[in-house]
Amino acid sequence: MNGVGTPIRPGIRLGARPERKAAARHSALDARVAAWLQGRRNLCQFDGFRARASAIRARANAPELRDANALAEQTTALRRTLRHQPLDEPLIIEAFALISRHIEDCFGLVPHDEQLFAGWCLLSGAMTEMRTGEGKTLTAALPAVTLALNAVPVHVITANDYLVARDAAFLKPLYRRFGLRVDHVQADMDDDRRRLAYAADVVYCANKQIIFDYLRDHLRVGPARHGLTDVCQDLLGNRQAQPLLRGLCYAIVDEADSALVDDARTPMIISRPVPASAAELTETRIALSIARTLRRERDFRVQRDQGQITLTTQGEELVQQLCRRLDGHWQIPRYRDELLRQALTAQHLLRRDRDYLVMGEKVELIDESSGRILVDRKLQHGLHRCLEMKEGLEVTDATEPVAALSFQRFFPRYLRLAGMSGTLREVADELRIVYGAPVVCVPPHRPSQRRDLAMRVAPDRRVQLAWLLDDVDTRHAAGQPVLIGTRSVAFSELVSQHLHAAGLEHALLNARQDAQEASIIAGAGEPGAITVATNMAGRGTDIPLAPAAVAAGGLHVVSLEINDSARVDRQLFGRAGRQGDPGSAQAILSLEDELVGKSLPASLIGWLRRQLADPNACTRCLARVTVRFAQRRCERRHAGMRRQAHEMSKQLDRRLAFTGDME
Repeated sequence: MNGVGTPIRPGIRLGARPERKAAARHSALDARVAAWLQGRRNLCQFDGFRARASAIRARANAPELRDANALAEQTTALRRTLRHQPLDEPLIIEAFALISRHIEDCFGLVPHDEQLFAGWCLLSGAMTEMRTGEGKTLTAALPAVTLALNAVPVHVITANDYLVARDAAFLKPLYRRFGLRVDHVQADMDDDRRRLAYAADVVYCANKQIIFDYLRDHLRVGPARHGLTDVCQDLLGNRQAQPLLRGLCYAIVDEADSALVDDARTPMIISRPVPASAAELTETRIALSIARTLRRERDFRVQRDQGQITLTTQGEELVQQLCRRLDGHWQIPRYRDELLRQALTAQHLLRRDRDYLVMGEKVELIDESSGRILVDRKLQHGLHRCLEMKEGLEVTDATEPVAALSFQRFFPRYLRLAGMSGTLREVADELRIVYGAPVVCVPPHRPSQRRDLAMRVAPDRRVQLAWLLDDVDTRHAAGQPVLIGTRSVAFSELVSQHLHAAGLEHALLNARQDAQEASIIAGAGEPGAITVATNMAGRGTDIPLAPAAVAAGGLHVVSLEINDSARVDRQLFGRAGRQGDPGSAQAILSLEDELVGKSLPASLIGWLRRQLADPNACTRCLARVTVRFAQRRCERRHAGMRRQAHEMSKQLDRRLAFTGDME
């Protein structure tokens, strides 16, 4: 447990708002990581933890802790001890035992050894892979209570406001038993309410909320400082404004792969509105008008895999001719080409119901990794204005960034960072290099009974949807619930239309229904239920199975689109066969899938389509291998994009709010 007892709380040594000042990437052979792994070899092995688990279990079952009064006295004694002493192994064993007893009293649940092991790993700053349904909410409470009793401000960070409010309310009775205050932060709170929430011993918040609050603190109060001077200034009230946060001491990031890897490509930006001038509006209209006259392949080429549009030589000559009578910026080639690229991107690269939605007369961007709406997010450099004009909407004010920070630059600022998810092993190297944290895989409490059926690859969408309807109809008639996963809003709605046409009643969950996410997912385990959802929808919420659904074979999960990461497939399939329940999963894919088209030559796709017209075992195997190859190419491309985003974020940090603060 080396390093666990190191103070990571506000005080004279670390200042009133502690945080790690050096947030540079770790090298692949970082000596500190190597030392961490060497010193915690037993920690990273569940078998090596059994002696500690036995000690925790024996202490939790001690006769004196079965008496309510004695338990209260021991809890008070632990609170006094941890308030003034650093953590060591005997104290952690005592804390975990008492927390386990209170969990049993509050919820009627006894944390099993795998949860104790995961909680121990989180306390030490590890990224912990726990399968879906293994009880991550209660697991996070073990280190959260322990460190909060040690006077460490604890942040439990998850994906959205619903999970934040749910987990804080669910665990409030447990924290109250230890004299701890728990609170949560949500989007509609004002600054005074946020400041009160962050003053709690344990605060639950969404990842985007906390990074924006951190940015606002930096803009209003300035960077945190170490030492006695900082504490005295804070006590004397000499600051211009009181910060929202009490520093970045310890965080547990739920769905860590989503927050720390998938969302790492996009910096979080605080912007101010900048009304578009009449000249800018006119330029955008002209650019869109010219873009509509250009022909694909002849005048421009779309590179979807790179997210770029390039003008051909013929296209550049045509644009020059069309702009000959225009004055001003239209006579500057570099400026003119940028305007045209933005207009072409809005017309041909960004697609409605896949990259954005039109809701309430507004263009709402869709998060590619989660399928959820990116609230109050706008595209920069006039591109959002192009989309609004393309859709015939009223043009809103543009935005100008005043502060920006990516997750890759924010989370390493925590003095100790831990995380949980059902899918971490695939990104273990990236988590170690970027965040300096090892990945520990926790075995399931009960062996999985899920049956993973062989992937099926259809030559086109028509055949794919016919296979899907046959499969769903059979399982629905037998009373087995089915969850159908898609990557995009558009395809989820196409599947819904086919189900309606076949007379199959179902629920649809995508970015349009995100407010009903929990209730829709909660009903997905009823007998014969059919649910269509974008792949990440409902992540973090349980799908309880009715007894009749268990008898019918448990939840069956179908994946219809290739994801840009095999982790998303595992996360989706992990919704079936939870906690030893029966279940099954299968991918039914199509060669018309967008990611296949991005990653493989058209000639190879055409050859495979012809072969699948008369399939045999060899052809089916070849098709599956080819699809997985396309996915791996996409994974490598996205890893490169994350590295590029990290470097761009560093430059943006220095240019905006974080000049001179990082290194």
